[in-house]
Amino acid sequence: MGWMIGMVAGAVVVLLVLVRFRRKKSSASERNVIHLKTKTRTRSGQHGQVCSKCRRKRQLIFYADDSGAVRGLCTDCKKELERHQELYPV
Repeated sequence: MGWMIGMVAGAVVVLLVLVRFRRKKSSASERNVIHLKTKTRTRSGQHGQVCSKCRRKRQLIFYADDSGAVRGLCTDCKKELERHQELYPV
C-alpha cells in the first residue's frame, strides 16, 4: 500500500513539472509577439518612410509599375513618375 502512494505522488510530481514546463515555453513565445497596431503607428506614422525616388522621409503610398516592381512614393514623386509611366496602387 505504501509503494502505491509513492507511485501516485511521483506521478503527480511529474505531471506538475510537465505543466510548469509548458507554461514557461508558451510565456516565452508570448514575449516575442509584436503588436502591429502599436509599431506601425510609431514608426511609419510619425517619422515616415524613405521615398523610393527622392529618399526623403515622408508618408508613402505604394505603387507597382508595368514590370511589377513595387515602389513607395511620396505625393511629389508620384506626380512626376505618373507622367512617364503607368502606376498601379498596391
